[in-house]
Amino acid sequence: MKRYQTEMETISVNEAAQKLSQDPQAFFTEEEDAFDRKIQKVCDYVIERRATIILLAGPSSSGKTTTSKKLLSHLRARGKNAERISLDNFYRSRNELPTWEDGSLNFETIEGLDIAYFQQLMQQLWEKREANFPLFDFHKGCRREKTFHVSYAPDSYLIFEGLHALNPLFFSAMGSQRCIGIYVSVHSDFVLSDHGILLSGRQLRLTRRIIRDQIARGSTADDTIAMWDKVLRGEELYIRPYRSSADIHINTTHGFEPFLYRDKIKAALVDYPADAPSQEMVKELRAGYDPFASCDSRYLSADSLIREFYKEPEND
Repeated sequence: MKRYQTEMETISVNEAAQKLSQDPQAFFTEEEDAFDRKIQKVCDYVIERRATIILLAGPSSSGKTTTSKKLLSHLRARGKNAERISLDNFYRSRNELPTWEDGSLNFETIEGLDIAYFQQLMQQLWEKREANFPLFDFHKGCRREKTFHVSYAPDSYLIFEGLHALNPLFFSAMGSQRCIGIYVSVHSDFVLSDHGILLSGRQLRLTRRIIRDQIARGSTADDTIAMWDKVLRGEELYIRPYRSSADIHINTTHGFEPFLYRDKIKAALVDYPADAPSQEMVKELRAGYDPFASCDSRYLSADSLIREFYKEPEND
């Protein structure tokens, strides 16, 4: 299995465009099958090593949620008892969150999570073989009254997913259990042979977030971009110091993504305020998509990781 390497992988825009023009369905299927094989290999790895605790982390819009769900599905398909626990459910109430220097809420720091409560529940899980885990209501900004029950046996696989899953504070709560750390990221740049990087992995990740926020949260591109600098700052401070500790690195980039996102991101940015900050970043993002042809989502499989970010609005 691959560990994290700082050097970015590359995807040839010309080769991807050729595949799309020749047989778009085959191109989509090829990319999705390749990602599924990565998940299968991870399952092989954790089963062979009898590592029943999986700590899966990664930056914003890297595909952590779907990756963890796919791991859960594959483990269960192999007859394993498995549960997935999102660390987002351990957020503190909005009025208890720490702030940045300007007074705005800091959603990025691990101090926004109730680590003591997590450690308490894990201790209960190890000792009593069961515990009730919280569910967080992000619309209300507080924990729900409803919880979900987790049972544990020595042969159970537990997947913990969240921004900070690789932080030592979570490792320390696992006691003597054998752990596997997984770092998930968008780790490919789209390149033109004669022009270098056309669309960077970070720009692709921003695109994912803009489109997802617009559909899932009703946010504008302006809303998402306004938070992006703090998201990136949080990653530098709280996530990247631990990525090299991961046993496995999963690159979630799919080669067809820019073609799929082109029209949506262009539409999302068309009304970006002329007096808003980050004009240069928005200009570069728009220009990055100019050479890509557009395609629609009918080629996406029902369980594609990309559906975490690209969803068609529901009909009334």
